[in-house]
Amino acid sequence: MKILAELTEKSLGISEVTEVIGGVYKLRKSARGIIVNDKNELAVQHIQKYNYHKLPGGGMEIGESIEQTLAREILEEVGATCENITPIGVVIEYHPEFLHISYCFAAKIVGPLQSIQLETDEIENEQVTVWMKPEELLELLKNETVTNQSGLYMTNREMAFLTEYLRTK
Repeated sequence: MKILAELTEKSLGISEVTEVIGGVYKLRKSARGIIVNDKNELAVQHIQKYNYHKLPGGGMEIGESIEQTLAREILEEVGATCENITPIGVVIEYHPEFLHISYCFAAKIVGPLQSIQLETDEIENEQVTVWMKPEELLELLKNETVTNQSGLYMTNREMAFLTEYLRTK
């Protein structure tokens, strides 16, 4: 997959810290989905506690492929099963304590939505699924006021994914 962006504290305007060449990072991999319904709307996770939006998805578990991670996370967070899964790209994030590689895919929902199964932190952060057009989401992300550092990483990551999706759509 094509690398769409590399995000550091420096590139986000947080500090002068960039990636540390030769540094030791804990690795985190995740799958993100641009999940489209029959109205051509995307599933979007609104993190109400910190006032930002992100694409559904999450971290890879031991023994999973990135595609299995995507399927599990979309079922848990959106209640959806998907088909026509196509790669969009990769974003690499250099956090002070870990290296995060996110793989994004576009997919179409198949069948009715099922009940969701959020994790404790997702419930505590007041995560809810909303549906919107991709252009509306991109505009929202560009103008969003994020109130925490991880949200700033996520917002910029999602903008890279959506920009590529809209470019190739």
